[in-house]
Amino acid sequence: MNRLYSAAFGLAALCYACSAVSADAPRDPLWEVGFAAAGSTFPDYRGAEQYSVFGLPAPYAVYRGERFRLSREGASASLFEELNAELSLSLATSLPGDADDNPNREDMPDIDATFEIGPSLDFVLQREPGGWTHRLRIPARAVMATDLQSVSSIGWLLHPNLEASRNWLAGSTAWGLTLSVGPLFATEKYHDYFYDVQPQFARLDRPAYDAGGGYSGARANVILTWRRGDTRIGTFMLYDNLSGATFADSPLVDTEHSLIIGVGIARRIWRSERLAPESPVREPPPPARHDRRDHSPGR
Repeated sequence: MNRLYSAAFGLAALCYACSAVSADAPRDPLWEVGFAAAGSTFPDYRGAEQYSVFGLPAPYAVYRGERFRLSREGASASLFEELNAELSLSLATSLPGDADDNPNREDMPDIDATFEIGPSLDFVLQREPGGWTHRLRIPARAVMATDLQSVSSIGWLLHPNLEASRNWLAGSTAWGLTLSVGPLFATEKYHDYFYDVQPQFARLDRPAYDAGGGYSGARANVILTWRRGDTRIGTFMLYDNLSGATFADSPLVDTEHSLIIGVGIARRIWRSERLAPESPVREPPPPARHDRRDHSPGR
């Protein structure tokens, strides 16, 4: 993988890793600017046994307006707060892969970097004061592949998922935990890009294969964050299961199980004196306090 290529899309990939760093507590500043660094291990593509390690530092900026928000997780607009719902912009990326580094894809075209963008409709299902917040998120993203010289559309992804999140305080340290799980669905064009084997690339141990659209497996994600003052540290673990996926029998699939692990650190450098407006949709309930003096929840 060439270094310029990696660096260009590494910043975008870092946005996902840095989202694990941010567990925004109520009454954050209206805006902040800082510096973050993150690293992660990830497979060449879903179902591949070959893993890569990537890390990169980058600046970040966050804005938390009454109706509009821009953060490391993307852009969002609260259009339906009276319904406990929010329409946001959902983003995701993946780095390019060199076919020569993966035995299953030997002599096949390289996998270009991909960029995913689309709307996400998020509903707050239940909020427990000082406890858990439960949400239903429904992102639908168009996926594009690029080699930095051209861009091509490779289909759509749909990833409805249930999310439970909670913040709590232990002394002067704020902790956050987010759990999510849900299925993935994708168009045939998307599956073709990663799992098709054209007849000209077929061989005895890699027969021709034509992937179909539909069910694309399921994902479960765990994010744990720690914050004290202007410093935030977070880790995430994402489990990917391809059992029952429409392309699971592709000769390019090595395994139905994969694990992505990452860690990030962020340091806030500048912030506004003005606080962000409260929002029943965006903000979690006030953190429960746990310390030596008081072990009761919700205080």
